[in-house]
Amino acid sequence: MINSEKIWRWVSVITISFYVWWIISFIFENPFIPGPFEVIFSSIDLFKDGEILVHTWGSIRRTILGFILSLVVASSLGYIVGTSLFLRNYFSPVLELLRPIPPIAWIPMSILWFGIGDASSLFIIFLASFFPVFTSVSFGVASLPQIYHRVSDNYNLNIFQKFIHIIFPFSLPYLISGCKIGIGFSWMAVIAAEMVAVDSGLGYFIEINRVLLKTHYVIFTMILIGLIGYVMHKIINYIELKIIIWEQ
Repeated sequence: MINSEKIWRWVSVITISFYVWWIISFIFENPFIPGPFEVIFSSIDLFKDGEILVHTWGSIRRTILGFILSLVVASSLGYIVGTSLFLRNYFSPVLELLRPIPPIAWIPMSILWFGIGDASSLFIIFLASFFPVFTSVSFGVASLPQIYHRVSDNYNLNIFQKFIHIIFPFSLPYLISGCKIGIGFSWMAVIAAEMVAVDSGLGYFIEINRVLLKTHYVIFTMILIGLIGYVMHKIINYIELKIIIWEQ
């Protein structure tokens, strides 16, 4: 069912933003602040030759690969560390030391280690999404009430059965929350990495057009990045609604 109030809210916000943007470009008359009409009309050329589609797919592909790799590793370690107080206390100092380091701070080292190309960007994406997923999963597993442990002991469940029937269902909302944050961080990280460490993608496209002073292409690409990020977030929300039925 279509929510007319929500549609009206979106239309009004976009319309107001459009006019504010047009007024700012009109007042300053700066060639580096293109108006909305210039950006919209110039974007048509990008789709005609298909260049922007190639760069878009490159960024999405790297984000998906890096995020899936990070999801597998981070969630696995999160479940292992979350079930062991000893491991949490042992690895906590190292994790707390590495977590505040921004992913883009690793770009120079990733270039030295992996060179210019996909490997460097995948490494940055992996780091960007690792800690949100790992932290959420480990916290969710560690938050499991003692009553669940006692129930599993009463039914003599082995480790595998306890994980399948108790730990995983309980921690699934935490995993989804980590994925929401992780996919957003991954998308931001890939754009930053492509500006330096890759010769394709939306980040690379922004950097090239910045050098060429084609700010209308830069702004359009920024809008496109925001739209794709919004769609990614909605996809995670849709998956959450489908698999976590008991929270609805």
